[in-house]
Amino acid sequence: MSQEHEGPGLSGSNDRTGGSPASVNVNVSGSIQATKPVKPWYVRYGFSLALFALLLVLIAWLLIRQQQGDKLPDLGAAPDFTYQDIDGNEVSMSSLNGKVRLVYFFYTNCPDVCPPTTFMLSQVQDKLKEEGAFGKSVDIVSVTIDPERDTPEVLRKFGDKFHADYAGWKFLRGDEADTADLATKYGLAAIKGPDGFFSHANLIVLVDKKGRMREQILPDSSGIEGTASWEDVYGKVKKLM
Repeated sequence: MSQEHEGPGLSGSNDRTGGSPASVNVNVSGSIQATKPVKPWYVRYGFSLALFALLLVLIAWLLIRQQQGDKLPDLGAAPDFTYQDIDGNEVSMSSLNGKVRLVYFFYTNCPDVCPPTTFMLSQVQDKLKEEGAFGKSVDIVSVTIDPERDTPEVLRKFGDKFHADYAGWKFLRGDEADTADLATKYGLAAIKGPDGFFSHANLIVLVDKKGRMREQILPDSSGIEGTASWEDVYGKVKKLM
């Protein structure tokens, strides 16, 4: 039988330089046994804080870029890849050259930004369909970062929910590790947590007809004031058509 007590110099503002608060067990016999010290908060939460700070910097940079008006810079060649669509056909990014593309990394189990961003893309799709441009001059490329759970059947069900026109909307899946690396090459981040959920940048990458990345668009589905609406995304696409 033991009881926990805090003794002088063992908790609170103790006298040990650089030490961490510790608790002790005092047995009925009077002997004292120290338990493992608790790690400092900056050790326990350092990675999460660093990731949060990085996202803040990225958001600030994107807001500045989006406020530059009509200028669409050249961000370099869109990295090529070949993944399977929901029908099992192989689709490469380079095979879609000649069309403007909106590339979005997502996953269907996403609890927050992926569904509203996909709905936003469906609004862009519908506007382009009215003009007869969707699937002919413009494609949407949605790449899952969670291919283990996002089977072709799951992806189709997700696409149907947003009335995706598969003639111009490609839902693609590849190897999970390879996809995480690919997202990084597109200037994004996709980090899988122990709970199976992903921390990822909610960005739409605009690619021109020549396969050049022209902008990373932060959509208003992210819940941040001053970001791009579906009309803004549509306007950016039109500039490249």
